[in-house]
Amino acid sequence: MNELELIRNHFLGFHNDFFDSFRRVSTYPPYNIKEQKDDQGVIEFAVAGFAEKDLKVEVKENTLSVYGCKGDASDADDFWHKGISDRNFTKKFQLHKHIVVDNAELKDGLLKVSYHRDIPEAEKPKQIKIKSK
Repeated sequence: MNELELIRNHFLGFHNDFFDSFRRVSTYPPYNIKEQKDDQGVIEFAVAGFAEKDLKVEVKENTLSVYGCKGDASDADDFWHKGISDRNFTKKFQLHKHIVVDNAELKDGLLKVSYHRDIPEAEKPKQIKIKSK
């Protein structure tokens, strides 16, 4: 079972059809998705070596995009061993229409993007009281 099959039904309120367009899943940078109480959550990206100026978080037309660009790697010849990747990346997530991205914070090599689910009252289930006669 691959990563796509494992996360297919548990992913930020996404509909299963969203995943049908994928041919492969990019694993860089590594990330976690944490669902919390009260319809809130956070996506954590491991971006060691990236500064705030190297990262961009954007939401447009129900798509969350996270970009990392280190610029010129002029000191590439200075390494004897390079195990920490700092390559450029783009991660995109198709958001459910009720997901609202609240903020992004970079701390200790983790970029945390917080979100919450905002379901309008008209779309929330309501219970109908049954009257007996």
